[in-house]
Amino acid sequence: MPKEKKILIVEDDEDISMVEEAYLEAAGFETKIVTDGMKVAETLENGDFALILLELMLPGKSGYEVCREIRDKWDIPILMVTARTESMDKIRIQDLRILVDSWKVYKGDQEIRFPNREFELLKFLALHPNIVFSNEQLFEKIWGYDYADDSATVMMHINRIRKKIEDDSKNPKILETVWGAGYRLNK
Repeated sequence: MPKEKKILIVEDDEDISMVEEAYLEAAGFETKIVTDGMKVAETLENGDFALILLELMLPGKSGYEVCREIRDKWDIPILMVTARTESMDKIRIQDLRILVDSWKVYKGDQEIRFPNREFELLKFLALHPNIVFSNEQLFEKIWGYDYADDSATVMMHINRIRKKIEDDSKNPKILETVWGAGYRLNK
């Protein structure tokens, strides 16, 4: 891939780095994620990047220290970012309310019960609206281990969630399948 299409994401928060990666890859960029400030120089030695998205608060070395080191050795533009600190305890999507901290979901005034994995999946998609996630990404994020071509697990959970939150689960408006790519929660 040409250099102008490669972006290094330096971010220790997995959720944030996944969102950044999803947006950039959807826009046609190749990405690499580094989670520790101590590993940035080594990564830059082995790659040819056009841009670095650099989080300020990192383990190992701060974003400021990493920035100084990069500027001394490489001629690569740096976009410094900082994680949001506000809590997302309530999410509204049409007539759906997700109370993240109390693990409750309401459709209108009716509470809907969700088992843990279904709630985690719905919460993850709701915290990252309008982004398409593949089966692999969802499986690794929610189940916490490498994808083993088990698309049936993700699909089964998506279908169960749809039956609970959609007016017509066969014609979903909130939790949509993007054929050939994955799933997106529309906000």
